Amino acid sequence: MSQWPRRRPLFSNAPVHKKPEKKWRWRYTAWTGLKRLCMLVGASVLISAMFSCSMISVAMREAGGPVVLPEQMVLYMPLTADYPEYHQYAYGDKLPTMQEVSAALDAARTDDRVKGLMASLRGGSYSMAHLYELRGAIKRFRDSGKFAYFYVSSFAEQGQGMGSYYLASAFDEIWMQPMGALILPGIKAEVPYARELLNKIGVTPDMFARKEYKNVFESFTATDMSEPTREVLTAMVGDIALQLRTDIAADRGMTPEALQALIDRGLLLDKEAQSAGLVDALDYVYHLTERIKKDVTGDPESTKLKFVGLSHYVRNHKPAGSRSAGNAKVALIYAQGAIVPQVNTASMPGVFMGGPAISAVEMSETLYDAMEDDDIEVIVIRINSPGGSPAASETLRARILQAQEKGKKVIVSMGDAAASGGYWMVAPADRIFATPLTLTGSIGVAGGKFVLADMWAKIGVNWDGVEWGDNAGMMSSNALYSETERARYGAMMDNVYDGFVARVAEGRKMDPVKAESLAHGRVWTGNQAQARGLVDEIGGLDQALDYAAAQVGAKDRHAIALKILPEPETAWERLAEFLEMQSGIGQWFGKVMGVAHVATHGDDFMVYEPVRVR
Repeated sequence: MSQWPRRRPLFSNAPVHKKPEKKWRWRYTAWTGLKRLCMLVGASVLISAMFSCSMISVAMREAGGPVVLPEQMVLYMPLTADYPEYHQYAYGDKLPTMQEVSAALDAARTDDRVKGLMASLRGGSYSMAHLYELRGAIKRFRDSGKFAYFYVSSFAEQGQGMGSYYLASAFDEIWMQPMGALILPGIKAEVPYARELLNKIGVTPDMFARKEYKNVFESFTATDMSEPTREVLTAMVGDIALQLRTDIAADRGMTPEALQALIDRGLLLDKEAQSAGLVDALDYVYHLTERIKKDVTGDPESTKLKFVGLSHYVRNHKPAGSRSAGNAKVALIYAQGAIVPQVNTASMPGVFMGGPAISAVEMSETLYDAMEDDDIEVIVIRINSPGGSPAASETLRARILQAQEKGKKVIVSMGDAAASGGYWMVAPADRIFATPLTLTGSIGVAGGKFVLADMWAKIGVNWDGVEWGDNAGMMSSNALYSETERARYGAMMDNVYDGFVARVAEGRKMDPVKAESLAHGRVWTGNQAQARGLVDEIGGLDQALDYAAAQVGAKDRHAIALKILPEPETAWERLAEFLEMQSGIGQWFGKVMGVAHVATHGDDFMVYEPVRVR
């Protein structure tokens, strides 16, 4: 046999070699997927454990009870931000609510350990209703004979505007740091008008309003202020200014005319403010604390007198409303924000109006729970709302009527605002309280759409389509309302407006003609509304609770137990919710198996569970 390799012809085809088959690497793929799943589950468990430890720690602190307070103390109130109306959660370090602050200051009046109160303004903005209510609590504290001092480094930096000084004037003495300044500018209401901007970008507002004072969309439809808007703002600013001027002048022992002259100067330097009687002392904060120690103990360096944060004192003097309230006869329900039909629409008014929202579904459930509680005799609703959906407002109004049919008294306390849909909702209440600075009324309706056709044309976007129905494009943002659509939409506006006025007349037991004269979309201050029968009494939440207490035969709000709804979640409940949420993987597999079961057992689709219709 030749040792040379076999020679092939020059043009012969190369032999075909069979490629090896690729083996499916299913073991590797499965192993990789399993590792990733384990990493995901492990990370989830780790996060859950960390959150659980945090919640357990908070819950243990809750269970620990109140802290031990010293035998001699001065309450210290650092004013850094407005006090909230309500806490969604019953745990965590947070500012006390306005009701808790008021209740604590009332408790401190008769607490022999508490010698006085010191507040320090550090910034933040405060709602006018809260300023009014906080002033009332401070004045009641002073009526006990205990001192209340206010300190600020400069009103020009920590507290610009009338509101801060309005609060400060309720104290015995106002101290300001040397080189500070006092700004008392008065009140100015400004409204931006963006119609020209919308024209430039190709957006056309096509709006309806009932009636001339319903100016919610005027910023988009006009280039300047209309006469009705100017009229109502002038009246509102004038009434609020009168309230502030009267209260501050009385607190500082001067005539309203003298105070007005100082306000018209706008800004006062430190010594000017002191010589005018608007500031009592120009000194540093440590000198104030030494003065307090000396007045109480006789020794400016005393270590026996302690300054205790108001939040710590609040924890030892929770208001009656708590989970341990027992068989409470009064329910307190908080309604905060724009009114919307349900939860999944709650974000829309927040974008337009700002802040939280009142879900008609959830609020109706809360009212139902209070209504069905045999122990509850009176329902107090604390409302702070600029309005919202007419349908949602009607849902809540109907629930209030249902509660009254069940024999419950319904009392309303208006905060900063209870306007438009907010007033619609509470109009049938047995008693309505508002602060002098509350904004309410706005009995009217507005609606429409923004048309974007010109904007699309500017950027080269063309919309095309088909339709069924003569008015299929009524709510389209690509075309103005047609004459027919405008007529139908206008009819809806008229129907809502007439229904609103009729419900106000019915709820307030008012002649329909008078109710119509107070409507037209006009906003009223609390004082103006009370003078016209839209509000029964001037007062804050404390006064509303006092009235509720009287309805159940109690002396005042301190003698009753409150059932606060919805109840704030405890740390344990929040932890349980979180752990339940972490079981989502098992629930997902359950849903998958459920789908497979339905696919093979279609007859099971007919099985249902009864629901509770409310």
